[in-house]
Amino acid sequence: MNPFQHPDFDSLKTGQKIIALAAFLRSDNMLITGGGGVGKSYLIEFLSCIIPNVVLCASTGIAGINIKGTTIDTFMGFNQHTQTVEDAGVVTPEIRARLAGTTVLLIDEVSMVRADKLDMVDARFKAVFGNEKPFGGVRVILVGDFLQLPPVLANGKETLRYIAKYKSRLFAFESDVYEKANFVPYVLNEYVRQGDDKTRRVMRFMRMGHKLDSVVEFINREAKGKVSPTSLQICKTNSRVDAINRKQFNQLDAPMFSCSGVIEGEFKSAALPSDMKLYLKRGCRVLLTANNPDAGFLNGDLGVVKGFINEKGSIPYLIVELDRGPTVRVEPQEWQNFQYSTQGDVMDKKPIGTFTQFPVRLGYAITGHKSQGMTLDSAVIDLSGGFNADGLVYVVISRVRSLDNLKLTAPIKTSDICTSEKAKAFTTKVSMEALARRDHDMKILLGQNAISA
Repeated sequence: MNPFQHPDFDSLKTGQKIIALAAFLRSDNMLITGGGGVGKSYLIEFLSCIIPNVVLCASTGIAGINIKGTTIDTFMGFNQHTQTVEDAGVVTPEIRARLAGTTVLLIDEVSMVRADKLDMVDARFKAVFGNEKPFGGVRVILVGDFLQLPPVLANGKETLRYIAKYKSRLFAFESDVYEKANFVPYVLNEYVRQGDDKTRRVMRFMRMGHKLDSVVEFINREAKGKVSPTSLQICKTNSRVDAINRKQFNQLDAPMFSCSGVIEGEFKSAALPSDMKLYLKRGCRVLLTANNPDAGFLNGDLGVVKGFINEKGSIPYLIVELDRGPTVRVEPQEWQNFQYSTQGDVMDKKPIGTFTQFPVRLGYAITGHKSQGMTLDSAVIDLSGGFNADGLVYVVISRVRSLDNLKLTAPIKTSDICTSEKAKAFTTKVSMEALARRDHDMKILLGQNAISA
């Protein structure tokens, strides 16, 4: 579909329009980057409508489900027997047949993709197509923010093998294929989450690790939210989250009921966007984990369970009073697990499994990692515990629309904000390149008349 013909084209920000038209009209490999709250996820949904045969992948199972795609490992056929670049170059007839129709591959949450994984994608496509061009001639679009959560190296033999080849290289942009593939960078810098200019500027500084003394002073001063037993807390560790959720839930003097999820076909447990078995009570706090504008709720909404209706012969539903006012009916949500395969000369996408469950989780606490991608009206940030990671504090603080509704359990310190120097240098370089080219892109792609967001 021509982007101009898409009903949502006019609602895109200027940067999103430029990227959409570049993706449609050009054939370059692309890197699409930008901080939290600039509309990367929405843009992916738009791109999936206008790029023929695009395959949507992500670094994690849940991220893959959220973009209605799959994981890199699943699509490329990487498993416990395919863990090195050399392994990836060995292709079975089944994998060759499945990948043969690939023309465009989009990878979301690329910040968590290790250098070797991108090189494995390169090696596998070269083997499939018998073509020594980067990625065997397949067009690759990377989406993500390298200043958010980084790749993870597991312990043991895998780490030793990795370090022996890649030394200190970890990010996808440090892979052997990245420079060879000539990725053209595009940056999204028009915020759709935080509306206040001063807050946006501070968020940019924190993301880049700039002027941290003034960043910390501003956040500690402006975080005016109140802590209450009903506040959603964002914490560093699963153990802390579990303890908070369990304590608050057990204090409710109400009968407990359970809701069992249903898997049909293939759906990996690691990719479940909600618990297989939900335990709830009337009066418990919940966090909505899906968008359903028709029903009146969005991913990240918080509320209180007011009732559970499960009448014979009808669809069960939860009655949830949202913090922002309305009471909504929340029915079970069906998430699909997709599989791609080549049919003739085109890439076919079909669901191979579904998971059906209420799109809620207990709304007392959540980890910073699970909050990535969410937009929240309010939150309490708990940075206690020794664990930290590059970009983690930026991720959790940037979830909230306004600092007026953010509360810190303790003042943050400059030492809490960790930023990868490699990621910062790379992001600065590609952002400057993209912004310097922006006026040219607007003229070429949109004509001589400038557009406004």
